[in-house]
Amino acid sequence: MKVLTNIGIYPTDKVEVQQTIQQVLNDVLQTLLKHVNLEAVYCFGFESNCHSIQNMVIEGNCENHQHWQINLLLIGENIPSHSSANLADIVYQQSKGEIGLILLCYSLKEIAKSNNEHKHLFDKIIRSGWLIYGEPPELARLKLDNLPDLDYKGIITYTRNRLGIAEGLLENVQLFIDQPLVAAYMLRNTIEQLCLGILYAFINYHPNQFNVQYLFQLCKSCCGLPASVFPDSLFHQERFKRQLKTSASDLRFRSTDRFSKKEVQLFYQNVLSFKEQVAPILQERISQLKFQNP
Repeated sequence: MKVLTNIGIYPTDKVEVQQTIQQVLNDVLQTLLKHVNLEAVYCFGFESNCHSIQNMVIEGNCENHQHWQINLLLIGENIPSHSSANLADIVYQQSKGEIGLILLCYSLKEIAKSNNEHKHLFDKIIRSGWLIYGEPPELARLKLDNLPDLDYKGIITYTRNRLGIAEGLLENVQLFIDQPLVAAYMLRNTIEQLCLGILYAFINYHPNQFNVQYLFQLCKSCCGLPASVFPDSLFHQERFKRQLKTSASDLRFRSTDRFSKKEVQLFYQNVLSFKEQVAPILQERISQLKFQNP
């Protein structure tokens, strides 16, 4: 499989991947097809990690844990807008946590009507990804033939705006530290803005859902950036996970002291660290895009 520009395939154990990736994809497809009607499915990236524990003192005490992260484009008619999260969760539960999915769910009409930047992404996936189910759609039908150049100026502007909003939110969080719910909401939105900037700057994609964990994982697995940029602690620690779920609805109906000041301050330090990792990466990407802009 040809590696896409900025959309990588990152097997950590090539032998293991060659032996099992087809079976893993087959199992995933069987589950997906029970829940949604699909015309075509493309795999545009995956990562495999195997963790083994061997106790040589106690006979037979050996454990092997393998985890897969797989990126799929699902093409089908009448796919509900909330399908990405629901389908990924079903596969995750049925695989007992061994398979995580990042799903892009679109109909043929939605692809044909998408903006030019999105069409470039779909074109890369269809041309270079693995078709693992269905028939390849005609590029002309999807209006993916003869695409104009990317709007580099627009990509630069959008990326700068997202970074500027993220930095503005962080600068003002301390003003609301006595209202932890408001501060948590600002920090949650800071991560969203940074993720949106990364996605548009590197793969020219603006998602159709805004769950922060989904955005974070999409950035981590699709944009070719070092894994160290994305701290897993943000989504593995319960005290942070609760704050990341803060929504506008919480501001309408919940008490402002839902979280403690200490919890929010610790969350702030982690979000600040994430921003300090991402900001120079986005600035460098903007410089690269300037050279491509005629």
